[in-house]
Amino acid sequence: MSETEEPQTSRHSFKTYVSFGSYNILWTIPPVTMELFMFFYYHTVVGLAPIWILTVVAINTVWASLNDPLIGWLTDRNFKWTRKWGRRFPWIVIGFIPQSLSLIMIFTSPELDPANPLPVMLWLLLSLFLYDLFVTLIDIHVSILRADKFRTETERRKYAGSWGFFDITAAVLGVMLPPLFLFFGNTTLSYTIMATILSLITIIFGFTFLPSAREDKIIIDRYYSRDYERLNVFKGLKLVIKQNSFMALYAGYIAFLVASTILTTMIAYITTFVLRTDNPDMITIFYAMFLLGAIISIPIWLKILKRINNNKKTYIIGSFLLGILFIPITFFQTEIDLLIISFLVGFGNGCVWTIGKPVLLANAQDDFVVRTGRNQKGILVGTWAVLGLVTSFIDEGLITFVFTITGFDAGYENFAALVASGANVELILWGIRLLSGIIPMLVLLIGTLIFWKYYPLTQEKVLENKAKLIELGF
Repeated sequence: MSETEEPQTSRHSFKTYVSFGSYNILWTIPPVTMELFMFFYYHTVVGLAPIWILTVVAINTVWASLNDPLIGWLTDRNFKWTRKWGRRFPWIVIGFIPQSLSLIMIFTSPELDPANPLPVMLWLLLSLFLYDLFVTLIDIHVSILRADKFRTETERRKYAGSWGFFDITAAVLGVMLPPLFLFFGNTTLSYTIMATILSLITIIFGFTFLPSAREDKIIIDRYYSRDYERLNVFKGLKLVIKQNSFMALYAGYIAFLVASTILTTMIAYITTFVLRTDNPDMITIFYAMFLLGAIISIPIWLKILKRINNNKKTYIIGSFLLGILFIPITFFQTEIDLLIISFLVGFGNGCVWTIGKPVLLANAQDDFVVRTGRNQKGILVGTWAVLGLVTSFIDEGLITFVFTITGFDAGYENFAALVASGANVELILWGIRLLSGIIPMLVLLIGTLIFWKYYPLTQEKVLENKAKLIELGF
């Protein structure tokens, strides 16, 4: 078999692909729930000013930028239990239940004293510290294991279908289910109950994922294929920053996540202040349309990928299309046209979501191993783990900026309260509209252009790296 050819079969069963894909329920529901409701909850229910929410997120982002790569570096080695249990599986088992339970703490804020917001800020900060610690511990090892388990382009593209289905489903469930569990209205008790139910759901799906998270003998033997020499943490970070394939994908994917999370956060504001409805089912309906568009798109995008046979080009096409589809959200007039737009945005979203992490990130990990000559990807994936926090900082920074200049203060639970405040309602509503469409489009456009310009992995380079991995014994 030549360097540019790969096996068209896989040693993994269909059950393995499905089980591994179910990880996305565990991984996606908590952060999507936070994207939808954390800012809204602390802003409108708790009454914390946007600038203080942004301050907490900024501190957590700085901490995680140091902590997450360090966790990846410290745990990415052979321990005495590695030969029996694997290098990744034990950390996944340790982290997945605490990660799910930490969601409850985030949505159980103490009562705010308007004269002293510090206790609430510290509560939120501690909650985010704990949540990020366990999320990082799990996702670093799942991301590395994903690349190690599914080695060929055939396997990665096959897994992308399962990954995309579960991840999009989980993202939509993350915004469809929470409103259904707000049994006591817009109160802290409602959000605590919501978080508790979602935590139990993610724990259940965590157990469905665990069987496929076990490394087999083939993978474990690779850990011992050479004498282990730990990559220096500072040298490793320098190599990560200098790796164009990783940093270009990092920039592009941050832009995608920022655009997506701003829109997700704005849905609660759109239904409450633009559509002026107190019916939480509207959020569920909009995301049901989004889910329908996304699920329909997955096999279509995978067929396009197979025909083009170019990961980079397919990603760019999908990303530009998604950016265009964001624009009409700013100018929607009725619930009907917003439902249609939600379907189309879901369709465009399916491409980036489906091939970004399971294909492009896995290829960037291969590139890192080939460049370093070491099967140690923890520091690279640990740096990737900061992505979600960087995303939160950027999107909440943009939201805070727009809300500040439009005069949207904290504590208004509905449209009537906003009108009674004497604020410039039309200006605030236009701020919400811009944050829902035009601003995400601009962010996504910038990230896509960076990815287009600097991502260097052609299909020939991808297959060349896979051949070198075999030569290295990895």
